[in-house]
Amino acid sequence: METLSITLPGQMEHTGEYLEDVKLRSDRLMNYFLMAFFLGGLALAGFYDTWNVAIGIGGLSLIAYYSAKYVLPDSSLYQYILSAVLGIFMAQYIYQMHGLFEMHFVAFIASAILITYQKWKLQIPLTLVVVVHHALFGYLQYSGYDKVYFTQLDYMSLQTFIIHVLLAAAIFFISGLWAYNFKKANELYIEQAFEINKLEQERFEQKALKDMNETLERKVLERTSELETVNKELEGFNYSVSHDLRAPLRVIQGFGKMILKTAADRLRPDEQDNLRDMIKNAKHMGSLVDDLLDFSRMGRAQLTKNKVNMNAVVQEVIEEVKAANPEARVKIDVSEMQLANCDVTLIKQVWTNLISNAVKYSRKKEDAMVQIGSTGLNGSQVFYIKDNGAGFNMEHSDKLFAVFQRLHKVSEYEGTGVGLALVHRIVTKHGGKIWADAKPNEGATFYFTV
Repeated sequence: METLSITLPGQMEHTGEYLEDVKLRSDRLMNYFLMAFFLGGLALAGFYDTWNVAIGIGGLSLIAYYSAKYVLPDSSLYQYILSAVLGIFMAQYIYQMHGLFEMHFVAFIASAILITYQKWKLQIPLTLVVVVHHALFGYLQYSGYDKVYFTQLDYMSLQTFIIHVLLAAAIFFISGLWAYNFKKANELYIEQAFEINKLEQERFEQKALKDMNETLERKVLERTSELETVNKELEGFNYSVSHDLRAPLRVIQGFGKMILKTAADRLRPDEQDNLRDMIKNAKHMGSLVDDLLDFSRMGRAQLTKNKVNMNAVVQEVIEEVKAANPEARVKIDVSEMQLANCDVTLIKQVWTNLISNAVKYSRKKEDAMVQIGSTGLNGSQVFYIKDNGAGFNMEHSDKLFAVFQRLHKVSEYEGTGVGLALVHRIVTKHGGKIWADAKPNEGATFYFTV
């Protein structure tokens, strides 16, 4: 059975940090080895007077390595150049000692120190240098070229060459295998340490979460008790406002109408206008109180969802709006709409506010028209109401559904500034959304989902 191994981001970060540390430590170690190899070449130059080789080949090798490391600091190419350079030092030593057999072991030393990088692939350049060097210089010596200095024997037979290459390849393979195993073992250790640390952290977080939940539960119970008390006080306040404010406002309205009806002929025109303004303000105040009460109750209202015939609700609202605005000459066109799962009482408030607004803001137009219907959007049913009235500037649309925010002057269009905020709250309570699109003097369209 195959095991699926998943490496987490935190684990990858720690592994990357470890490998970077391995690279830096190995680079520092290589500085010492390369300098030792170069100085060793200078020391060997005294035996056979090979100063040109020691300084030339050794110096060029160092330049090649450090140039690659400087030019490509973020690349691992310099490590492969290092592997080849170590092989070249072996060839240099063999030449300097006129084919001394023991100098072949420099390649094995190089193979061993490359293990510190924990990259088995670094054995490849060294292997290629050794094989090519042995094959080329062995052939040259066999062909009779003078001063090849590959071996102190007259020449190396093919059998001896193959044995040397196989033994060298075996050593390089073992070194590469060690490098690979070291890397895997260290990665496994990091993974285990990371998992242990993760488990410890999870235990700590679970304990902290448990303690926090207990504290939150206690606070929730305390807060719930406080909210119940506040709700009772709000209900009492609402009842008081409903009774103590609305009753006097009705008296003012009724008294004003009575005076206008019975004593209008004894009042000056300006007094009649003042009386009408008083009646109008009392009516506006009553509407504002009603809207605020509806808005405050909405926060505590419980939804009772059922399949609602939107066309029937809209027709009922249209009749009520027409009765309240008998002077308005607005054509209302209603398209067939699907059933909606919502609270019929609350959704009626939505349609009442939206249709009343559409009639109010379009009735001054000679060809005033309101269109009502629904459409599909991303698999959901979207209801809309469109008018060709005053419209508004979409730059101020962020104020559209806020309490007491109005986009038109009260002197032009009456209103409390609460209706659309109430609509927004009802739609949101249903889990839906509401938005609008409009242009000044070209009308507005309101969309909502439930």
